[in-house]
Amino acid sequence: MSIINFEDYMHVGIIVENVEETLKKMQKIYKIDSYRINHFPPEDAKQEDVQLMYKGKRTWFTALFCFIKMGNSELELIQPLEGDSIWKDYLREKGEGIHHLKFEVESINATMKAFKEQGIDCPQYGAAVGPNTGRIWAYFDTTKELGYVSEILNRQLGEVVD
Repeated sequence: MSIINFEDYMHVGIIVENVEETLKKMQKIYKIDSYRINHFPPEDAKQEDVQLMYKGKRTWFTALFCFIKMGNSELELIQPLEGDSIWKDYLREKGEGIHHLKFEVESINATMKAFKEQGIDCPQYGAAVGPNTGRIWAYFDTTKELGYVSEILNRQLGEVVD
């Protein structure tokens, strides 16, 4: 039984050393009209206000994101900054490259349960900020099965991880 509807695809995420340098390189090859660069969490966020989990423990990490309009979806560039995260792990172990595909799901808890039943680990999740405040994102280590990580974002506002 499948866990995620492939039609609910949102974006592909790429881990990079430097968002701004990567964007400049991309702009030499691709016509890029629409993008936005954001700090995650926002620079004024307080640690106690943002739930971030890494390998089963509450933690704090930051990153610089660049979202580039790509057809009907986006390309997400992620530059890990401070703290331990799966993004920093990927950069250290594999270097720059395609990290994940992101999908929207109805329920974070139902999806987490379905992945767990298939023996697939969730090494990192957290509370969304900005336009997705009230939602939760989570990464699942599907590298053995697919060669990349799978990320989800729930549709239900206010859902809390069990």
